[in-house]
Amino acid sequence: MVKLIGILSVMAACILAGYMESRKLGGRVRELEAFYSFLCLTREEIRYSGMPVERIIEKHGKNQRFLVLCAEYCRKGESFPRAWEHGMDDGLLTTGMNRQDLEYIRDFGLGFGASDTEGQLAHCQLYLGFISSALTHAREERDKKAKLYFMLGLFGGIAAALLLS
Repeated sequence: MVKLIGILSVMAACILAGYMESRKLGGRVRELEAFYSFLCLTREEIRYSGMPVERIIEKHGKNQRFLVLCAEYCRKGESFPRAWEHGMDDGLLTTGMNRQDLEYIRDFGLGFGASDTEGQLAHCQLYLGFISSALTHAREERDKKAKLYFMLGLFGGIAAALLLS
């Protein structure tokens, strides 16, 4: 009986590991889609309202935890670049984004609000291109690998169960 419980535990752990890896790929796509949407809204807000960056983040950043945190840090009196860094550090820990994605987001925040309206529009357009490319790659990777990771976990669990029995 104890051996059966051990075998089932190992099998479940393998399946869960495969599922979690599969889920990370979907999480990356969702985060990039949300950030892309935020960039589009930000670009239009800059173009038509001239709203301060802190207010743009409050208004359009509700779909991403790190943007909500950034807005909170701004309300507490932190400078925008520092609030952006803190928001990223605290809010993007478990999103599944890769290093390049995080660099794009960090770099966008460091340049956001640092120039005139035309410069900000160009800044948004530049990062829309970067995020669009990353999003295309993330979707392709998710479509190719999500089922693979899940199936590897499942078959790894079955193999472990067979070896342990």
